[in-house]
Amino acid sequence: MMYKCSFINFENGRNEDELLLPEVIYHKFDVSKQVILIAGNSFLNVHCSPSATGNSQITLKTSNPLFSSIPRMDNILVKLNQDNNSLTIGPVTALLIDHCQGDKLNTHSLKEYFTECQSWFQLKGGLFYLLPVTSLLKNRTEAWIFDQNEWQMKTMPLPHVIYNRSHSRKIETHPLYESSLKRMNDHSVHLFNSSFLSKDIVHVHLLNSKQLQPHLPETVQGIERVDEMLAVYTDVFVKAVNGSKGRYIIRIQKRENDYLVYQNSFTSKRTLTFPTYSSLYRQLHSWCGDSHYIVQQTIPLKTVKEQPLDFRFLCHKNHKGAWTVISSVARIASENQFVANIDQGGRMDPPLSILTSLFDSDEGRLIFTKMKALALSASSVLTQHLDGHYAELGIDIGIDCDGKPWIIEINSKPSKRTFVDNERVRPSVKTLYEYSYNIWNEKED
Repeated sequence: MMYKCSFINFENGRNEDELLLPEVIYHKFDVSKQVILIAGNSFLNVHCSPSATGNSQITLKTSNPLFSSIPRMDNILVKLNQDNNSLTIGPVTALLIDHCQGDKLNTHSLKEYFTECQSWFQLKGGLFYLLPVTSLLKNRTEAWIFDQNEWQMKTMPLPHVIYNRSHSRKIETHPLYESSLKRMNDHSVHLFNSSFLSKDIVHVHLLNSKQLQPHLPETVQGIERVDEMLAVYTDVFVKAVNGSKGRYIIRIQKRENDYLVYQNSFTSKRTLTFPTYSSLYRQLHSWCGDSHYIVQQTIPLKTVKEQPLDFRFLCHKNHKGAWTVISSVARIASENQFVANIDQGGRMDPPLSILTSLFDSDEGRLIFTKMKALALSASSVLTQHLDGHYAELGIDIGIDCDGKPWIIEINSKPSKRTFVDNERVRPSVKTLYEYSYNIWNEKED
């Protein structure tokens, strides 16, 4: 049985914890014994009493730090289990973020996303907080919870669901991180998107799919193979396997008498020329060092006023394990960029308006449908081969002059800036709640 109530708690100086319940809920329990109050993966034995007649509010009187930290909520979903005399509030969802001081949250790049998640969870009846990765590594739940119109650091109940939004690749290689993932699994916490994706591993997994193979550019590993690729294609991209946000990407064009190079990460001079391959390679080796890079053929993709264009499809897994496209956007590079990335100054437009300007209306809509299907197939194929849970992916797709879609990149920490602001709450926020709700609801059942 599910109910929606308001929730408030008070500090309790007594030894026993007390829960005041609306009569409609109170009479469902065997109150001759204690009721188990569950929040996330934390438990509290409480004595129950009925609220005043007509009061639909749940009131908790406790000194337990995990439960006394739960803020006042106008909406909270509660689920009753008469078999074990328990009452569960949820879903409880945490966003795993890098360590951040309180005053930095107001200037954080994901500030609006944090606020939208907190507001939407509160509206729908869930509990949302920000869990610093440092707390996870230390086996603590000291987290940022929005209370009294500000983010406050408190010790929170262990959540049902954790979405990993930490942007530190270094953290993911820390020995404590792997043990933290195992600990969360032992506590039945559903942690998803546990790590970044490297471009070389993604390509290998997708290449094994006969369906996806025709939509992948020719790709080899290592900058020592640039000359080999230029001999075949004359135009290639060199990409750091762990690069993100459009950084550490180099485009090289082999011309009749020299090599033209575009880059945006190594020097302020974005366009350079090299008279010989040996001079080019020396520079590449200086830039790339011992880091791992892939070399890809450059696909002649459609542009908008000669500016690079691609499409970001945000895919999310639903509670049945099926991937769905929850949003999409066309990304157009800025005038001084050779990659269509928002973090590199690109702009966004609705994808259908761009496609129908490049092709006729029917063909543009057909291409859009094909790209969506390709994004879903890529998400499904990739996550079948990856360790851990993945539930949200950003799929970047380009189209050539014939309207054929090409997979450019797949991201497990997709930017929250790539959405057209035509809704008060972005689809990824709503989907995170729905995903969390279904994980919680199925677990409780």
